[in-house]
Amino acid sequence: KGIDQLTCHYCGHTYQPSRSCPACESTELRNRGFGTEKVEDDIKQIFPQSSVARMDLDTTRTRTAYEKIIADFEQGRTDILIGTQMVSKGLDFDHVSVVGILNADTMLNYPDFRSYEHAFQLMVQVAGRAGRKNKRGTVILQTKSIDHAIINQVITNDYLQMITEQLAERQQFHYPPYYRLVYVYLKNRREDLLDVMAKAMAEKLRAVFGDRILGPDKPPVARIQTLFIKKIIVKIEHKVSMSHVKELLLRIQHEMLEDERFKSLIVYYDVDPV
Repeated sequence: KGIDQLTCHYCGHTYQPSRSCPACESTELRNRGFGTEKVEDDIKQIFPQSSVARMDLDTTRTRTAYEKIIADFEQGRTDILIGTQMVSKGLDFDHVSVVGILNADTMLNYPDFRSYEHAFQLMVQVAGRAGRKNKRGTVILQTKSIDHAIINQVITNDYLQMITEQLAERQQFHYPPYYRLVYVYLKNRREDLLDVMAKAMAEKLRAVFGDRILGPDKPPVARIQTLFIKKIIVKIEHKVSMSHVKELLLRIQHEMLEDERFKSLIVYYDVDPV
């Protein structure tokens, strides 16, 4: 907002915000949702006498900028610090008395089998910023899913219950640590052609790996620069030789590229994704 520019944090592409709707050409556009910059604006209106700082990718592009934000907050020159997940990572402030977690449902609903574990970890970490050094603090957690098991486990700090439930679920549905995963990513400039490619490769993979295959599906970031992306998941038992799996995957990839329609297909693999 400050520089009136939209920036992709994956590929760095920037462009000016549209002044009209590309579909109906209406100029009555409204901002929806919120990011750290929007939260910062609202907090400044609610607490006009307080010094407010923001810590995110846009404000910490240099090491100096990051260190200044931390130093100002640590030394009391900043009263309220707004930030992304980086605020929770390894920072220890003596005087923090209130911590707020906005829209915790975003973490819970992220399309990844580890989302509950990561949500628990992050919320507990953030909550740990309040009331350090033997001082009791207040944690305010915003959610529409107050009855969600993870929310209750965060409130009660019940790590054992969380990990017990998550491990049981992963064992039932064949996820790590009981199985190994290989993510197969397919890329192409044409979305319609990529759909055909992904379905064809998934069929070939199922012919070899059976019900160990999930997908194809769109990943959370389904396009970077000019390339559209699809993802296929392969679940592998620990007893299976990964070198043999590699041979099978490369053979299927070679079969795909032999098809004249699929010459432009880009394939890469993420083994044991973290």
